[in-house]
Amino acid sequence: MNLKPRILILTASLVLVSAIGGWGMVRELGERIIEEWALRHAEKQVLYDKARTLQPILREIALSRQLANSQQIREWSRKPDDPVLTRRAIAEMEAFRLNFSDRNFFVALLGNGRYYYNNAANEYAGRQHRYTLDPAKPEDRWFYDIVKQRREMHINVNPDANLGVTKLWIDVLLRDGEDIVGVAGTGLDLTRFIRDVVDNGQPGITSLFVDHGGAIQAYRDQRMIDFASITKRSAHHNSLDLLLDRGVDRVALHTAMKELEALDTTVVSRFVEVSGKRYLAGVAYLPEIDWYEITLLDLDTLLPISSFTGILVVYGLTLLAALVLFNLAISRFVLDPLAELETAVSRVQLGEFPPESLSSGRTDEIGRLMEHFRRMARSMLNAKLELESKVRERTEALDRLTKIDPLTELLNRRGMAERIEAEISRVGREGRCFGILWLDLDDFKEINDRHGHALGDEALSTIARIILSVIRPYDSAARWGGDEFLVLLQDCDEAMLSGLGERIRAAIAACTTLRTPNGTVLPLGASIGAALSDGTRGIEMVLHDADQALYRAKNAGRNRVVRA
Repeated sequence: MNLKPRILILTASLVLVSAIGGWGMVRELGERIIEEWALRHAEKQVLYDKARTLQPILREIALSRQLANSQQIREWSRKPDDPVLTRRAIAEMEAFRLNFSDRNFFVALLGNGRYYYNNAANEYAGRQHRYTLDPAKPEDRWFYDIVKQRREMHINVNPDANLGVTKLWIDVLLRDGEDIVGVAGTGLDLTRFIRDVVDNGQPGITSLFVDHGGAIQAYRDQRMIDFASITKRSAHHNSLDLLLDRGVDRVALHTAMKELEALDTTVVSRFVEVSGKRYLAGVAYLPEIDWYEITLLDLDTLLPISSFTGILVVYGLTLLAALVLFNLAISRFVLDPLAELETAVSRVQLGEFPPESLSSGRTDEIGRLMEHFRRMARSMLNAKLELESKVRERTEALDRLTKIDPLTELLNRRGMAERIEAEISRVGREGRCFGILWLDLDDFKEINDRHGHALGDEALSTIARIILSVIRPYDSAARWGGDEFLVLLQDCDEAMLSGLGERIRAAIAACTTLRTPNGTVLPLGASIGAALSDGTRGIEMVLHDADQALYRAKNAGRNRVVRA
C-alpha cells in the first residue's frame, strides 16, 4: 500500500477514535441523565405502587383483625362444641363476609382443627365447617406453621387443596388472652389482584412482591409465584434470584432489602440485568404486610439512548468535514512530496541508487530530508556491496571448515553424508546406480605404536592423495573417521565398482614414498568393501552393505577388495 492511502487511513482512524471517544462521552452523559431521571422516577413509581398496593390490602387486614378480635368468636373458641355459641359465631363470620371485598372468610380453630369457610356465592351456607385440619397432612402445614411462628398477621399465596382455590390469604392470629386459639381472615382473588395491582399495564415497568427471604409472592407471571412459602424450606422457594442474570445483582437486591429495614429510607435503587437487559430496580419495604415491593424500570423503553441521535448526527458531520479539509491540506504540502520520496525508496530497495535530482527545487524540511536520504542511500548501498562480498567469503570459509577434514583435505563425515543423500535422490530420479568404497588402512595401529602419530598422520595424507589420483573428477572421497575412508562413485556399475576398488588397493600397496625415520620404506595396505546402490534404499542400508563387505575383506586376509 502506498504512503498516501496509509496516511489517509491513519487520519481517518484518528478521527474515528475521536468520534468514538466523543460518542462515549455523549453516551455516558446521556446515561447519567437517564440514570438521574430514572432514580427519581423509580422512587416516585415505587411510592405510587406502594400506596396503590396497600390501599386494597390494608382494608382487608383491618377487617380480618376485627374478625379475629370479635367477642363472639373468642367465646365460641373456648366452647367450639356449644351449638348456641356456634350459631352466633357463624352469624358473626357471615356478617364479616359481606364486608370483605371478595365476600369470603375463613376461621380455623387450634383446639379441634376445624376449618370454617364460605365464599362470595354463599355456596357453603349452613355447612361452613368445610374440613378438619390434620398436622400430619402436608397441605395443612400452613396453619400450624403460622401458629408456631406466633406472627400476629401473615399474608401468604397458597392453594387450598381441600377447597380447590388459590388466593392471596390474609391470616390473623385468633387469641384468647395470651393463648393462640386459631387463625382467621379472608382471601383475595389472586388473578384480580395481579391484574389490578401488580400488572400496572405501563410499558417498561414491572412490579413484583417478595417476602424477607426473596420468595416471590405476587408477580404477573403466576408460574413464578412461590405458593405456600411458609411451609417450604428456603432452598425450594421460587425466589427473586430466578429473575436475575448475575450473582452480583442478587446480592445487591438482598442487601438493599436489608438496608430498608436498618435505615430510615423509603426506597433503595440498584441497576440489575434481567434476561440480558439492564433495568433499574427500585425496592420499598411494606411493613404493613411485611413484604418488599420491587419495581423494575426498563430504561431502553422509558428513555432510549436514541433520543440523542440528533446530537450524534451533527457531531459526525462536523468530524467528516474536518477530515476532508485536513486531507486536502496534507496531500498538498506533505503527501505528494513524500510520494516522490517513496518512489526513490523503492528504487533503493531494488539495489538502485537514488536519482541526483531527488531534492532539486525543494528548500523546505522535506527537501532537506530528501537530500539526506540520497546521500545516506548511496553510502548504504556501497557499504552493502562491500558487506555482501565479505559475507560470501566468510560463508565459504565456514562451509569448508564444517565439511572438510583438516588433515587430509578430503570431505569429513558430515560432508560425505550430504553427498550420499543427494546422490540417492539423483539416481532415484534418473534410474541409475552409484557405488560406495569403504577403505580401512591395514595395521594402522601398529604404524602409530611403532613409528609415532606423526608418521601415522602422514600415512593418512598419503592414502588421501592416492585415492584422489585414482578416482574420477566428479567422484567424491572422504575421511570417514580414524583410518577409514569412503569413496562415492557416480554413474557406476558392477565392473567399474570392482575395477576402481582394485586400482585404489593396488596403488596403495605399490606406494614407496612413505618412509620410517631410519629411511626404510613403510609398506601400506588397505582392505576395501564395495557396495552398489540404485537409490531405492536409504543411506544407512547402503553404508551397512559396504561395511559388511569390508568386514569380510578383513577376515579374508586383508589387502583385498570384497563386493557386497
